[in-house]
Amino acid sequence: MIVLAARLLLGGMFAIGATAKLADRDGGRQAVAAFGVPRSAAASAGLAIVATEFGIAALLVAAPKFGALAALIALAGFSAVVLVSLAHGRRPECHCFGRLSAAPLGWPTLARNGCFATLAAIVAIDGQFCWALTALAIAMLALWIGPAAHRRRTARAGTTVAGLALPDRAGRTWTLDRLRVGHKPLVLIFGQPGCGACDALLPEVARWQHNLSGRVTVALISAGAATHDVPLELVDERRAAFAAYDIRATPSAVLIDDGQRPVTARGATAIRELVDRTAQVSEGNKFTRRGLLRRASAGLASAGAVTVAACDTPSKKPDTLALKVDGAWLCNQTFALCTTAPCVPSPTDPDISVCDCVVVNGYSIGFKTCSERAQSGTRVRSAFSTVNVNANFGVLSCPSGVPWANCLDVECEIDTTNPAVAKCRCLTVKTGESVTFGGGCDAATCTSTIWSAATPDLPATAQYRKGLQQLGQPMVDFPKTCPAPK
Repeated sequence: MIVLAARLLLGGMFAIGATAKLADRDGGRQAVAAFGVPRSAAASAGLAIVATEFGIAALLVAAPKFGALAALIALAGFSAVVLVSLAHGRRPECHCFGRLSAAPLGWPTLARNGCFATLAAIVAIDGQFCWALTALAIAMLALWIGPAAHRRRTARAGTTVAGLALPDRAGRTWTLDRLRVGHKPLVLIFGQPGCGACDALLPEVARWQHNLSGRVTVALISAGAATHDVPLELVDERRAAFAAYDIRATPSAVLIDDGQRPVTARGATAIRELVDRTAQVSEGNKFTRRGLLRRASAGLASAGAVTVAACDTPSKKPDTLALKVDGAWLCNQTFALCTTAPCVPSPTDPDISVCDCVVVNGYSIGFKTCSERAQSGTRVRSAFSTVNVNANFGVLSCPSGVPWANCLDVECEIDTTNPAVAKCRCLTVKTGESVTFGGGCDAATCTSTIWSAATPDLPATAQYRKGLQQLGQPMVDFPKTCPAPK
């Protein structure tokens, strides 16, 4: 009986995982790429994983021992990949169960694999040492679901853990419980001063707060003073909520709903999709596990048609996450933006300037590939973008002989106490003219400050414009040239 139960549980888990991945193909493709698979091969690798899981589920029915051995091999391989990722400080979302489990990797992931592996062992050895293995499976189950259950309890109990006890512009304190009155879905949108993409999103935030007030609560959390024309804006100058929800780039959003793990969206486009989806769900299309499984089944039924359609398609649009443009790479991911960064000489290396850059998410250009520039733990690379450009920016020209910092494609370290900021080690250049978005058009700062800057031809900007145009993305106008000093 226990062997049969183990077969059913294990086979069901593999079948559910494969089906849910089919219903979340985009998420699965991104997850595979996050583990280091080239983006061009990520879709194929994702389908191979789905096929493997369906195959294991089928073997557990037709040839249980072979299915159990295959499950053990697959679980061991995935656990090894997880261990390597954790050892390197990487915690990508695995989408192991599609949208049912789109959470970052962690030690509970290994505990879950251990639980499944124990079930596979029970089947493989035909129930020998059954009670010992059952006890081990229960222990692994506790290690798997225990941390998540604890987080849910603490989140319901109060707001300290979630980092939410924040004032609004009138001085009133808002807690998670107060924001969740009526148990409506809550979308927290995170922004910070100087973030042009955040400012551009504000009119939509205000509109969401007004139009969706009966269905979804939308709150803006700002790392600076409450100065925006948004009805519900909370101030988080200590960035406690940013740290609690692991917000490393702005704009970002977090969806909090009953019975669901928090869902994070990074970048304006992803935030719009999250809010729209949440509003639709609150209208009656309940975003429950049962509903997701129904959608997963629909995805399975349509998989064959999708494959045939793909074969008949003569070409496809460029991958919007990575596009090569005339020797440069346009990437849609987290990066360090140094266009206005002030810098100081490194105390240990005279050829290096250390610059205070901001961590943002969106399209950026650089000469390193997107995988080379991808965030790994607290490490990220800098790139060029106009994502934060606003009317206050200007292009300041500094004369030859004035030191400046070349920050394009350099390695940066995210500040763990302020994850919206990164320290970048940039190459100090002491010859040639330079241009910078920093300085506020004050030419005197050319000599008083080392600015992150570029040569007057602005390398990679032509590829940036061309790539955005190819992808049909809106193009933010470049700042105007500062007037010549009198």
